[in-house]
Amino acid sequence: MLNPELVWMTPVTVHMKDGASQVFASVNDVLDFLEGDWAIYRGRKYNRAVQTCRRALNRVTPVAIAREAFIDACRGAGMSTGADGPPGAKTGTGGQRSLT
Repeated sequence: MLNPELVWMTPVTVHMKDGASQVFASVNDVLDFLEGDWAIYRGRKYNRAVQTCRRALNRVTPVAIAREAFIDACRGAGMSTGADGPPGAKTGTGGQRSLT
């Protein structure tokens, strides 16, 4: 049985090192990218992102945790994300922001 799309409340825009941007709206989109198009160093943060996305698809890990792991992997690889937000803001569950 196929898993339905697990969509985030707020999509993540990733700004690649080559200047291109890509918008990710679901766990499925991110996992496809990580396993197929990720051409950057595959370290601990990358592995955590893949693992949490798979766990989210299996309903073991909350979707928001997979989103944060993906953002962390992108930042660790030197890419900025549309989830970076203004200084002093942190992403919360479901992609919502809260000020510190």
